[in-house]
Amino acid sequence: MISSPAPEQISLNDEAPAGARRPLFALLLAAWALILVALGLAIWLTGSLDNPNWTTERFFFWRQDMPVLGLILVATVGLGLISPAILSRVRWPPILAGRRLPLALAALTLVAGVLGSWVVFAGYTLSLDEFLANFDAKIFASDRLMAPIPPEWRPYATAMQPMYMLPLPDNVWASSYLPVNAAMRALARLAHADGLVNPLLSAFSVVATWGVARRMWPERPDRALAAAALLGTSSQLIVMSMTAYAMPAHLAFNLAWLWLFLRGGKAGHAGAIAVGFFATGIHQLAFHPLFVAPFILRLLFHRRWGLGALYIVAYAAICLFWLEWWPIATGLAGVSTDDTGSTGADFFMDRIDGVLDAMGYDNIGVMGQSLMRFVTWQNLLLAPLALIGAIMSIWHRGPVRALVLGVLLTLLLMGVVTPTQTHGWGYRYMHGLLGSACLTAAWAWSKLTDSLAGERRAAANGALAVACVVSLVVMTPVRAWQAWRYVAPFAAASAAIQSAKTDVVVIDHDSGLLFDMGTLNRNDPLLQRRPKVMALVEMDEPLVRQLCASHSVSIFNARSALAYGVPTVPWRPPPRLDGLRALLTQLRCGQVMTR
Repeated sequence: MISSPAPEQISLNDEAPAGARRPLFALLLAAWALILVALGLAIWLTGSLDNPNWTTERFFFWRQDMPVLGLILVATVGLGLISPAILSRVRWPPILAGRRLPLALAALTLVAGVLGSWVVFAGYTLSLDEFLANFDAKIFASDRLMAPIPPEWRPYATAMQPMYMLPLPDNVWASSYLPVNAAMRALARLAHADGLVNPLLSAFSVVATWGVARRMWPERPDRALAAAALLGTSSQLIVMSMTAYAMPAHLAFNLAWLWLFLRGGKAGHAGAIAVGFFATGIHQLAFHPLFVAPFILRLLFHRRWGLGALYIVAYAAICLFWLEWWPIATGLAGVSTDDTGSTGADFFMDRIDGVLDAMGYDNIGVMGQSLMRFVTWQNLLLAPLALIGAIMSIWHRGPVRALVLGVLLTLLLMGVVTPTQTHGWGYRYMHGLLGSACLTAAWAWSKLTDSLAGERRAAANGALAVACVVSLVVMTPVRAWQAWRYVAPFAAASAAIQSAKTDVVVIDHDSGLLFDMGTLNRNDPLLQRRPKVMALVEMDEPLVRQLCASHSVSIFNARSALAYGVPTVPWRPPPRLDGLRALLTQLRCGQVMTR
């Protein structure tokens, strides 16, 4: 059972002793109300739900998150209506006593991740973040840092993969993501264990959360169990374990870093810096340093100047290395980038400038939608408890304040730079900080219940256990079903494209309908498989003529997308595309794919 040391029990609706605290249940509802009002105002006042640029976010908001929010609120109210006498008798089964609870939840996460990658996602990677992780992994597994492009396909390289690629000569290609996530997947691929990477990382995260809490509060094993239970019953943790996203690696590495940092000593800090090196290079530079920065500041605040200086110098070197990783890699691969532009710090800054140029007022609303998605993908009680803990940490000098500050720094950066994740299960830009949220929430829970009378405390802990069970056996299957329902049409369409009998499949938006080209325009990085898949929007008339003269062609267009149930939105195609489409018709090139 998740309980504090005292064996007595409490009502979720009763007052704390001496009237010092509000009723626990009312406080949880008040925290939920504050979250919903703040996020709702951000979304409503900016009109982000009416912006046609955020169609995917709007779909997830109305079709997935709002229905589940209703379930969460009903379940939370239901917790407050359960008889305290019943709640006080709730126990975890003896087989799950003590450290066996996090181990059991870790095992469940592992099994769910392995099975779900096929049952829920059919082995398909919806987002380009996932696809390109496997794209680079295949390149690394072939003993290369970048994949060669055969001469006949070089003119079509941009059409075959138009997004998130390094600016390289047309004879090689690789994604613009940092390599550690792909390198782990490459090693797993060589061991024929591709599907184990994220399930193992997510399972480790549950155990690591328990281990970190034991380091933070050695005298409070109940907090460690609560933190692990909150994480292990998160729909986001479990469903993301089924994917190829880099975010489960961010979570696992952040928790491993914190575990070592709290261990201290030469071995602990050396291990933390080593973990930090790999964590910074997982896929995007900023995530891990933002998690670490508050802990380094805490060292300076406590006048541990030598250790603080060591971490500052170490992370300056780490960040500099990863900023210059691709120039190092192109040098090792013997690839000259003189004619294609920088792949180092200048390339990084150009990407930041591009994002900042697109920043607008509705970023606030889109961030509100993203955070609404985050809070509705967690354990029933995580969001209100984490908010309460964040507020309480203002007056607390312990490590919880550093955890909260890391979350705030990340939210600030994401709100400015990229408030939307487009695709993702939960809010994936916060995934690496799930451990921080669960540790903060577990700390807040104990602070709220410690001073309650013994009977009352046990009923509160019984309610927490019930919330974990409901989150695991009700909310998580609902979320997995939502993910399956959304992804299934894309997976079916992608499978049809990949099994086409022609040399090339051209992806084309027509009939005034736009669909997500990035989910279907997928190619083997070594170009050993057919068909090759190309985006018509990235081609010109000479390329179309050359393609049609030398290869058999199929066309996947808006009519094809509708046949497979792929979501579409109205749009007005540019005249240039109309001209290319007319040329395909004139050349009698390509049959439209239908189901």
